[in-house]
Amino acid sequence: MAQIASGRKHRRSVRSVLFDLHSNVALERRPDLARMVNWGGGIDIPIHRWLRYREAYSPSLITQLGLGKRILDPFCGGGSIMVGSAQLRRKSVGIDVNPLAIFAANVKLTPLSSEQIAKLKTFSDTFIELSSSSKPWPTPSLRISNKVFEPKILSTVLKLRAAIDSYAGDDKQVRNFLFLAWLSILEEVGSYFKEGNGIKYRNKKRLKDRYIRREEGHWQRERFGTDQRAFVNRKFKDRLITMILDTPAWGDGDWLEQKVVEGSALELGQHVGSEEFDSIIFSPPYANRFDYFESLKVELWFGGFVNSYEELNRLRKKSLRSHLGADLARPAIEIKPLEQLISLMDRDSSSWRMRVPLALRGYFDDMYRTLIQCRSAAPQGSCHVVVGNSAFAGVIIPTDVLIAELGLQAGFSSAKVITVRHLTVAPQQRAKLEGLEEFMRESVVVLQ
Repeated sequence: MAQIASGRKHRRSVRSVLFDLHSNVALERRPDLARMVNWGGGIDIPIHRWLRYREAYSPSLITQLGLGKRILDPFCGGGSIMVGSAQLRRKSVGIDVNPLAIFAANVKLTPLSSEQIAKLKTFSDTFIELSSSSKPWPTPSLRISNKVFEPKILSTVLKLRAAIDSYAGDDKQVRNFLFLAWLSILEEVGSYFKEGNGIKYRNKKRLKDRYIRREEGHWQRERFGTDQRAFVNRKFKDRLITMILDTPAWGDGDWLEQKVVEGSALELGQHVGSEEFDSIIFSPPYANRFDYFESLKVELWFGGFVNSYEELNRLRKKSLRSHLGADLARPAIEIKPLEQLISLMDRDSSSWRMRVPLALRGYFDDMYRTLIQCRSAAPQGSCHVVVGNSAFAGVIIPTDVLIAELGLQAGFSSAKVITVRHLTVAPQQRAKLEGLEEFMRESVVVLQ
């Protein structure tokens, strides 16, 4: 009974802090935006759909949120906003620290000539013969290279990459287009898939309480069929044809008015200089401890964007402090509401032992510094931040409301939180957070 009473008292304390935080911020519900704040909302949009980037949102947010003619996205990912901006004949600048994301965005924003598109069509008809006679590309030094692909699939994938480079020759734009198609099928043909804070393997099946190993040989036939080489070739051809069929979309819009910059949002001012924007929109990594370089490591290594673990770790250190592999040693300002919530965390939890409080302090410090630069880049404009709340050690972290408060401190004159959908509480947190589920949500923070 004492433990139950203690749990109730703890939840009342958390609720009190959460309600105090919400008292100064206007809330609005827009469930119609739910599909647009994730990849599913743009899955059928030509060009946008070329590389599945699960953290992406739909370009439709440009019109749904009434963004202006000149748009900045400091965490641009695969280029959702730039694609939408081009299609709507607006101008945009996108920044991202991930070289894979920058590559994908640049390919989407680079219209090819009719001659180059004809060359792509020829490759779609001949690549099987070309790749079968090609010497495989060297296997990347990623330690799990032979684990994330079946042997025949790995050989086929690497031969296809070699054939792409040989066929494209000096035509970098054709090569990049084909290379993006190749990158985009790796997860589909692989023995892995992205989930949570990394990757999982297809040889294991998830049950409610555990994973069980699938029967060797059976799961491969079930997933890839009896001819693994044909499976890879079919997936690549389907993706390449889809991309080629999308290319007429380049005929309408201002594709050359979009700019992509590889760099950190924390150095936003250096990247945009004195440019001013009507609107800023971004979806930063959520404060959920997910390391997106970990979940994208296969594409990063096989794409040649990183060639050593030192390079991968440098990317992690440059990223937002949303995960434990970031540079947590950087100093952070004190944010009193956040400290109140951290003080209520369970000291015996794994989150506490893994230094999650340190990451949270760094995360919101990084967000505050980003918002200060956003205010300078849009002195007369608005800023929209797509975020999700999180839960650790029996405490909900209301990222949306905290960002709204930080936006006001950064110089914006008003803040509003538009809630768009509910987020599920992790099973291990449910008992501790009973009655507080309403605060687990995905939102758009609007600063003006």
